[in-house]
Amino acid sequence: MNVPLDLDDIEPLLSDAETVFRRGGQETEGGLDVSDAGFVQLRKACRSLSGGDRLLKDGFYTLGIEAAFTSIEKTFLFWLIAEGHQDPANPPQSHTTAIKRGAAVGLISTDTADRLEELWTENRAQTYYQDAKATRERAEAMVTLANRIHTLVVNLVGVRHECVCG
Repeated sequence: MNVPLDLDDIEPLLSDAETVFRRGGQETEGGLDVSDAGFVQLRKACRSLSGGDRLLKDGFYTLGIEAAFTSIEKTFLFWLIAEGHQDPANPPQSHTTAIKRGAAVGLISTDTADRLEELWTENRAQTYYQDAKATRERAEAMVTLANRIHTLVVNLVGVRHECVCG
C-alpha cells in the first residue's frame, strides 16, 4: 500500500529537524536565558502574552486564544515553582494540572479553578481543533483574562522586574 506521505518525501527535512534539536550552541530566544526554572516559566508566559496580543491585532484569533491559554498555564506554573509547590524536574502531566494544583495549594479558589478548567476543556480544545470557531471577541476576552492573571501573579510574587512582557 502506498501512503500519501512517504519518508522519502520529507526525510532530509526531518533529519535536519532531529539534528538541530540534538545540537547545542544555537541562537536562543531573547529573554529566556535564566537559570531559574520558575523564571523560565514566567518569561515563557510573557512571550505567550506578547505573541497573543500581536496575533490578535493581526487577526489570528485561533492562535491568540491558544497563546492566552498557554500564558495562563505558564503563569500558574511559575507561581507553583516559585512557592515550592512544583518540582520543575517533574513537569505537569496535563495542561490543566497547574490550575488544579493552584487551587489545591491556595493560589486560587476551587470555584475559580473549576471555571478555568471548564473554560479550557470546553473552549480551548474546541477552538484549537476547529469544532468551534475562533472570533475576535473570544480572542480579546482570553488575552485580556491572561494579561490580568499574569499581572496579579507577578505582583503577588513581587518580580515585575523579571517580566519580559512587551
